[in-house]
Amino acid sequence: MFISFRKSRKGFRYLDGNDLSNMVINCFYDKGRVLSTAERVCIHKEWNQSPEVKETSDLGSTFLISFSDVQKNVEWIHLPQIETNENSEILMIVLSRTDNFGRRNVLRKTWMNKNNSKMIGDGRMKALFLVGIVPGDEKLKYMMMEEAKLYKDLIIVDLNDQYTTLTYKTITLLLFGINKAAQFQLIGKIDEDVMFFPDEIIPLMDRKLIETESPSIYGEIVPEGGIVNHEKNERWYVPESSFKCKKYPSYLSGPFYLLTKYAATQILSATKHRNFISVEDVFITGILADDVGVIKKNLPGLFMLPETNVDEEGKNVLAWHTSKNNDDFLRFFNIKLVQNSIKRI
Repeated sequence: MFISFRKSRKGFRYLDGNDLSNMVINCFYDKGRVLSTAERVCIHKEWNQSPEVKETSDLGSTFLISFSDVQKNVEWIHLPQIETNENSEILMIVLSRTDNFGRRNVLRKTWMNKNNSKMIGDGRMKALFLVGIVPGDEKLKYMMMEEAKLYKDLIIVDLNDQYTTLTYKTITLLLFGINKAAQFQLIGKIDEDVMFFPDEIIPLMDRKLIETESPSIYGEIVPEGGIVNHEKNERWYVPESSFKCKKYPSYLSGPFYLLTKYAATQILSATKHRNFISVEDVFITGILADDVGVIKKNLPGLFMLPETNVDEEGKNVLAWHTSKNNDDFLRFFNIKLVQNSIKRI
């Protein structure tokens, strides 16, 4: 029996690799963790009117990200030219670290390559990277600008590239999709350690499991009742001054999700009414989404735990959050791509 070790938002737990699908609920969600009326009231009371705070908005060469307790002006350092056609539907943006050039190249060779995806090849989907650089680091800026010129797929902004800025980067992603690439109907957020098979979206759209006109966000729903971590030295720490409630609403797992343009616009309008929270997925797809009535919908084929075994030939995989290194990532992607192609014949 294969046993893996993983840290969840409730501490370290063992996962049984032979029965992981049944273990997920036990590891991450205690039974009965439905929000009480008092807990729902607490979340609602954390909403602030903030009439003096400007909305999160694009300002041309810069943009403003506004929370009720902090506002930040950010510069668009580099914006790529985007080629579109009448088929353009989905904009996928990968949140990438500046130092992870190797992984970006792996993604360029795999799911972002038009030869590996009808969605990409036909122009229905466009994929870009979003990276942040520290203001004043001219050497890093030069290197990133050279990469941007070579591959024409980088969005560069002046944000520190670290875990605590993920909320800022994701809001930047939404602002770009709405204001700099308005022709796309769906905006996708994806991490660079996610293996993605774009053509698996085609049947989901054909069956109306993904609709571009609804106020919806699509991904893997994490049930309500997750415990808020108010312990300062722990991961996913949220100070009580930012969010004093004890439990979270439901949200979508952060490594991969899709939003309609309408849903993204509504979420951006709500940021000024909430204090900043660094736990990006809970904040954006849970708290803010609920504030504006965005509907969360589950998608099939998502495996957001790196330990999940998706090697079986018959298993449909839309996106897998994986810990594979670059070589193994490339090898497994090519194997799964062939399996998917045979399955569709």
